[in-house]
Amino acid sequence: MLAVLWVLGELLIMLNSFAFRWLGRSVVALATIALMSVAPARAIEKPGEVLNNDVGIFTELGTKVDLSQEFTSASGERKPLKDFIVPGKPIIVAPVYYKCPRLCGLLLDGLYTLLNELPAELSKDFSVLVIGFDPTETPEDAAKVMAKFNRRLVGEAAAGKEAVHYLVGGEAQVATIMRDIGFKFIKDGQDFAHSAALMILTPSGEISQYFTGITFPSWDVRLSLVEASKGGIGTAVDHLLLYCFRFDPLQGKYTWAVVGLLRIGGVLTLVGLGLVYLLYVRRGTRRCEG
Repeated sequence: MLAVLWVLGELLIMLNSFAFRWLGRSVVALATIALMSVAPARAIEKPGEVLNNDVGIFTELGTKVDLSQEFTSASGERKPLKDFIVPGKPIIVAPVYYKCPRLCGLLLDGLYTLLNELPAELSKDFSVLVIGFDPTETPEDAAKVMAKFNRRLVGEAAAGKEAVHYLVGGEAQVATIMRDIGFKFIKDGQDFAHSAALMILTPSGEISQYFTGITFPSWDVRLSLVEASKGGIGTAVDHLLLYCFRFDPLQGKYTWAVVGLLRIGGVLTLVGLGLVYLLYVRRGTRRCEG
């Protein structure tokens, strides 16, 4: 009996070693997993906090955003939102107003840092809609801000900058979209009182995830895009990791999912038992032949 347990243990160790060598193709992701177990949450600046019933983020996951609403781009092109996105790929939505003196600029700082760090290809794996929520602003207002921030894109992100769209809309269109994404704001003198957040949409426009605040961890956003794509983007490793992690809205990041880990552990155990059984059957057959 002890010999059987020893062999089983050795096989499981070998299986685990093989699994980690396979996962080693995504070394950066695995290193981030280790860091996340001790690192503080960064996606949500103040979990559960809203200013009042008129200002804040009131997003409900699964809500369908009306992508048929027509908006005008910084270049003056007017068309439905669905025509601005990469077909079949998830969408990052950033609600801002272009004359904002501070918070929207900080949000865009965080967004562009994220775009440069994301291990996903802009214009191929996802698109970005920066939507102005002040209906009095013009395409020229949007173009000024777009030119300022697009200069910050580097490498592959810079090559995909055509997938970042700065948009303005009429009062009805703005009201509809902001209602759909659960983004509430009020006029405050010449400015607006509002929060900061990014929304992750599925290719069909459903709200899949959101991140509040002004800094966005690329690993968490990467997983949320893979999840929102419903199989449209991501490697086999990414999809495997989604079995092990679930998004925790209170912490604003993906955390270990016990059920997923138990499933993988159960599969490895069954495989190990099967190999042990085959090993002993072979040995028994050889003894009989001898």
